[in-house]
Amino acid sequence: MTTAFTRERIISDLAEVLDLPADELTEDVSLIDLGLDSVRLMSLVERWRFEGAAIDFVDLASDPQVGAWLEVMGAQ
Repeated sequence: MTTAFTRERIISDLAEVLDLPADELTEDVSLIDLGLDSVRLMSLVERWRFEGAAIDFVDLASDPQVGAWLEVMGAQ
């Protein structure tokens, strides 16, 4: 199964795991500052890989900002 990873989809998934409103997730915000930990990050990686994303933990952990993740995920 391959899913389109749009900007809206990625931000929605992040908001869900962080239990925050999506409008708080601007491209320059640090996800660590918003409470992202390794367990939540791993759950996102596993979900997105299951849906067809070619990413791994290090791809996202190396730059935990929304904008960087959008770039890594190829969001449109």
